[in-house]
Amino acid sequence: MKVAVIGVGGSGSAALRFLAKEGHEAVGYEQFTVGHAMGSSHGRSRIIRLSYPDDFHTGLMRRAYELWDDLEIESGENLFVKCGGITFGPGGDTTLRNTISSLANASIPHELLDRDQCATRFPAIDIGPGSTAVYQQDSGFLRSTRCVLAQLGIARQHGAEVREHSPVFAIEEKNGKVLVSTASKTEVFDTAIVTAGPWIGKLLAPLHLPVTTALRQVAYFAIRRNPENFAPGKLPVWITHSSDHYGFPADGEVTGIKIASHDAGMTYDPDQPDRPVMPEHLEALAEKATALFPDLSGDIVSSQSCLYTTTPDEHFILDHAPGSPRILLCSGCSGHGFKFTILLGRLLADMATRTKADASPTPWRLARFPVPRS
Repeated sequence: MKVAVIGVGGSGSAALRFLAKEGHEAVGYEQFTVGHAMGSSHGRSRIIRLSYPDDFHTGLMRRAYELWDDLEIESGENLFVKCGGITFGPGGDTTLRNTISSLANASIPHELLDRDQCATRFPAIDIGPGSTAVYQQDSGFLRSTRCVLAQLGIARQHGAEVREHSPVFAIEEKNGKVLVSTASKTEVFDTAIVTAGPWIGKLLAPLHLPVTTALRQVAYFAIRRNPENFAPGKLPVWITHSSDHYGFPADGEVTGIKIASHDAGMTYDPDQPDRPVMPEHLEALAEKATALFPDLSGDIVSSQSCLYTTTPDEHFILDHAPGSPRILLCSGCSGHGFKFTILLGRLLADMATRTKADASPTPWRLARFPVPRS
């Protein structure tokens, strides 16, 4: 089959790799260069974890882990740093309790740590009085840009074509085929996969997809003392749902440690030519950073922005386009999707080639949202 993949970030690069390896004529369209920093899949690190507050996501992540392991072996690259992870908050926090339950339900090994135990195990971080942490040894971080480039490299080795600087402005299903139009030409495909990230709402505007796009800020903070306590193994990846902050150990590639907020951001048009720094958000991050990590100075070494594409329920969209069964779409990763992108790519490739036409899990289908009014 001849399949177009529009947008070759996390999910798109994975889909292109699977399609090419299975002998399909796969063409990827990228409006910028591969690995660009304008969307949602770039950067040094994204958290990967089995620790979810529901059985659905925990179960799917087990399959995603297998696929990431396969990619590391196939690419020969170190893409996954397994340094363990903690989720923490007040002992009675509902999300924390649900996370513990989902790990127990799946028989996934985990440990509960109080504040003192956490300080002994991970001396860099102070989770605060009355807090409990659940530690899971298989958590860590993915080297996100490297993951995208590794998948595209394998896809190209198997014959896929990647067209950089090729923005798509129209996709139409007609007479059992899909027409994909760029500024230079219209090409005919058997099916098309749309993984356009923050641009999907504009590209598929007639569908009125229930997604919003927002700018988020991450920052790297300088280590003032005891740098050895911030290395992977001494500091895990961490998430606190009580304030929706998260962060990473020192990754060995840049000075300082990365900290971000899942919530803080502003609505943003992805076609804006820049990704501005938001000083007020950086100030709030600095306050949180020094509260959690007494050995940080609060000085920002560097910062970076990325775009979230979010659905109302913060679950993904993975489905056929309404009325266009040959057009598949994937969006709304809502700030927690990169770890799933390799699984999303696998499912998209199966759906596009009709290997598993209904591979999309029900919680990710468009039917859960009200029918939009034009």
